[in-house]
Amino acid sequence: MAAAETIRAEDAPRAPRGDAGGLPARLRHETASLHAQVEASTGLPGSVRSRAEYVTLLQRLHGFHSAVEARLAHPDWAEGWARLGIDLVGHGRSTLLAQDLGQLGSAVPARPAVLGDIDSFPGALGCLYVTEGSSLGGRIIGPAIRATIGEVPTGFFESAGRQHPSPWRALTQALRRFGDEGGDADAVIGGARSTFLAFEAQVASTQAPAVAR
Repeated sequence: MAAAETIRAEDAPRAPRGDAGGLPARLRHETASLHAQVEASTGLPGSVRSRAEYVTLLQRLHGFHSAVEARLAHPDWAEGWARLGIDLVGHGRSTLLAQDLGQLGSAVPARPAVLGDIDSFPGALGCLYVTEGSSLGGRIIGPAIRATIGEVPTGFFESAGRQHPSPWRALTQALRRFGDEGGDADAVIGGARSTFLAFEAQVASTQAPAVAR
């Protein structure tokens, strides 16, 4: 794996701070280079060339998503999610990963991934932007992996049972509302950037994850 680069927030390109597109547009603009870096270092879907590599990928993803879901469910942030109309249950995907791994006869990771500095509600909102946004590309990755390695379960990538893209639309509405109400947009972007780097460190790792016995 290419080592995750530490990119300072002040070095990131900045979108105009007007209301055109709101906070979602600013997030997309200010994380674009990091997003491209992560896509390049993980190499999906081309980096999956066998069933064994697919299992390892799912295990790494489970470690990441289970850690994210636990962090976002911090009780101090429950009121913030409710105020923005976000139901975290509808945004969780670790269960889909566990189901895919189970169908492949494989165990889930024994330990969750290590996340970055997601220690505030705005940071958590930025984290959710990254994880929910990844579901959009997943609907392309799943079929591409099956075309390469044959028939495998891809419920996670294809957002099985999640009424896609409703969760993404709900999140973008929440982000616009948060920005319009004067929320800390810089902290949201910081949370998104930390999450991209944590994802890169987990998914592009050359070390196979330890699994539950």
